[in-house]
Amino acid sequence: MRTPESGDNLKQRPAFGAFEERDGCFSFGKLKTSWKTLDGDGKGIYLPQHIRPHYIPFAEELPEELRARRVHVQQEQEQKKAQGLPFFWNGEIYALDRFVIGREAAHEEMTLDLWFRPSDYYTFLATNMSLKDPELREKYLSGVDWYETVPHFSHSFGVSLIIVTSDGYTVFTRRGKNVGSRPGTYETSVVEGLSRPIDRSTHGEAPDVYRCACRGLAEELGLHESADFSVSDITFFVFGVDTRYALRGLIGMIKVKSTIEKLLLRWDNGVRDKFENQQLFPVLFTPEDVVSFAYTHQPFAGPATLYYALVHEFGRSRVEDALEALAQARAIHSHVNLARVAAICQGLHASGYSKNHLEVSSLEIEITRARHPGLFG
Repeated sequence: MRTPESGDNLKQRPAFGAFEERDGCFSFGKLKTSWKTLDGDGKGIYLPQHIRPHYIPFAEELPEELRARRVHVQQEQEQKKAQGLPFFWNGEIYALDRFVIGREAAHEEMTLDLWFRPSDYYTFLATNMSLKDPELREKYLSGVDWYETVPHFSHSFGVSLIIVTSDGYTVFTRRGKNVGSRPGTYETSVVEGLSRPIDRSTHGEAPDVYRCACRGLAEELGLHESADFSVSDITFFVFGVDTRYALRGLIGMIKVKSTIEKLLLRWDNGVRDKFENQQLFPVLFTPEDVVSFAYTHQPFAGPATLYYALVHEFGRSRVEDALEALAQARAIHSHVNLARVAAICQGLHASGYSKNHLEVSSLEIEITRARHPGLFG
């Protein structure tokens, strides 16, 4: 099962009006997403001791309408299994009952308390993944406050990570066609949902988000604790919700010991859950290269993870410059001979003429930043 953010409904952001009502969702440059950041900005981090999970050992009672949907999901999957077709098994997962965002008293460091209940994958499919039904959404999510969990629609929690290899690459994935959520979309390095049997804390029934992250790294990329990274290398810095499916989770990153070549070879030779992704894409971990990939590979389901990982590593100013450069490059797209424009800009700059013509100077900068020909095709 996968998690948090959605980019499969990325759309162009409308021009801002004087009294426009804003939905508060995250924008990746000019593209609007359904992700809502609830805590964090990419620069601050959650210390491990400040993410505090709790456990309520009783499942939520569903209303009759949703119980019927769950029965239908179970019957459908059992029928597919009997027919020898791809099917979803009913794994034991966690539902998020409630959460509290806070700050530690001495230094105002970010804190997050999370209360979980037991749930299962068929309930998740019958509730959260059914929110594409407009009537169901209107009935249960009308006027929702995203700073509170949605009753009956919080049957998932997960982590989304960007990895950075020892030689400065990250890796993106393309989802398999037989997965339960967002098949075929492009994703960040690792996206993993909490599993009750596997991600349980060593101190009780509550889940451990770091164990979940370690499992995702191992199962999807073949990266293993101790050999390839330490748990202390995992950094979480944002908590939020994909409002399209009411999926909540943590965003973070990790730097691993492996080179990109070694990682790709390991994946080619087989990892435990290779079927979840049909392809890996190595990309240099720079704002320009990462932004370029995300814009040119759609639908992309994790732009917020990209943004906050880049902000954490390079600072907000450089990331926003890269997004603006890409927007400028796409705006001029195929309407000009780019090599000719670049030559003109260089000549203008050498002559000093551009000092009195800010638009021309800006164009020069943006073209220089947009280094990759693929941006313009």
